[in-house]
Amino acid sequence: MNSIPLVFLQASVSALVTSTVAWAALRLAQRRWPSLAARRTPWLLALLAGAITLVLVMLPVTPRYSVLPAAMTAAGAAAPAAASQPADVGNGSDDLEDGTILPLFGWLWLTCYLAGATWNGVRWLRAHRAVHRLLHAAERLDDGALSTHAALAGQAFLPPVLEVDAPIAPMLTGLRRPALLLPRQLREFAVEQQRLIVAHELAHLQRGDHLSQHAGVLLQTLLWFIPAAHALRERLQWAQELGCDRAVLSDQPASVRRSYAQALLAQLNARNLAAPLTALQFGARGRHKTAMADRIHLIRDAVPAAPAPWAGAVAILLLPALCGASVLLQPRPAWRDDAAVPAAPSASVAAKTPRGHWQAPLAQVRVTSAFGSTNRPSGKPHAGIDLGARRGTVVMAPADGRVVVSTDNYEAGWRYGKVIVIEHGNGLRTLYAHLDSRNVGVGDSVRAGQEIALSGASGKVTGPHLHFEVQRGGAQIDPADMLGTALLRAPVAPH
Repeated sequence: MNSIPLVFLQASVSALVTSTVAWAALRLAQRRWPSLAARRTPWLLALLAGAITLVLVMLPVTPRYSVLPAAMTAAGAAAPAAASQPADVGNGSDDLEDGTILPLFGWLWLTCYLAGATWNGVRWLRAHRAVHRLLHAAERLDDGALSTHAALAGQAFLPPVLEVDAPIAPMLTGLRRPALLLPRQLREFAVEQQRLIVAHELAHLQRGDHLSQHAGVLLQTLLWFIPAAHALRERLQWAQELGCDRAVLSDQPASVRRSYAQALLAQLNARNLAAPLTALQFGARGRHKTAMADRIHLIRDAVPAAPAPWAGAVAILLLPALCGASVLLQPRPAWRDDAAVPAAPSASVAAKTPRGHWQAPLAQVRVTSAFGSTNRPSGKPHAGIDLGARRGTVVMAPADGRVVVSTDNYEAGWRYGKVIVIEHGNGLRTLYAHLDSRNVGVGDSVRAGQEIALSGASGKVTGPHLHFEVQRGGAQIDPADMLGTALLRAPVAPH
């Protein structure tokens, strides 16, 4: 459970990197191919790549290859012999129950993310309600009214058309049943200008822009913490506008383009766009006046060039590559491994665990800190036992099993140092901490007595030793209940 915020933190960073790289790549590509600005697909897929990365990194998957893996010693790696380091007396101890700031940071980020997502969701809800209020106040035009409207007469396959007495821009609203909402002041424009503006909104419907618009809002809300995601959605809106301009002005003379530009300018000067509506309208609202000025300049001087037909195909091919790279090119922290966070020692579980016939993890056993001992700076019961061992002492598997964790960055904190966790079946797991080197990897099968590591002093310790834990069903139990006489005969070092 404690690993969830850390996994989400890692996923958030990965999504941030993916979105930023996608944004930078598209901007560079746009310099080479300016027509890319009028293509919706690349910008929408770049947004989608960030969202997919956020989800993929959080999925529970088997260990994967990474160019930045946790350091891992190959099997059979050579290590200094214990006799070569006489200075290591092997009486070290640890205080692993101290808290760590990393899980706290993960929870803090998760809280901030939920707060930000909620705030963005509230903004969307306000915009949605504002549009509904306009629709409620609007008058639906019947067939007779449509036939007498200068901009709508003779139009075929019209969606429901509503007219409202409010200073808004013409807009296409709704997802499942789109409707065209027009301001009554549009009637004051020249007939040609009215027709061009309505044709622009109908082009949004024919192109399915209302679908990509809502998808962009959803993805931007999901990725609200990523500046590149906001920039990508702005470019998506810009591409939608340029695409509709191209559809409306195709094969039109310069006089029509100028008339269309004048209509947009008059529309900009006449309206007082309410802020809550911006989340659901087309157009680059983050820099509305500047974007409209640029758009009018493009319309007046020339029709935006049609984008290359292969732009969408290239974007579709690059999407899985970008998502895959973002998942692979990252560290594999230990909290992603299939391991439970150590729980508090459970006397009830330990009492139900019969003595087994496992062998000790060290050839010579000397207990320096017993299970449940509170003689520690944190004052918390010891979750395992500490076995005195010089640096480089061979650590062996006490029973057959499968390695489920082998890492230098254990999820419970840096204090553990280098860690190996072995699953033995029937809910039993053993943990080995403060290792000097690890000779097995995740997924390896081990036999009882097989060398798995060399003891050391990694993590938070006072000296070299082996910290050994046994878990049953996720709860800590006394290792003596499994090791039997191998530990019962071992002397406990005085504290």
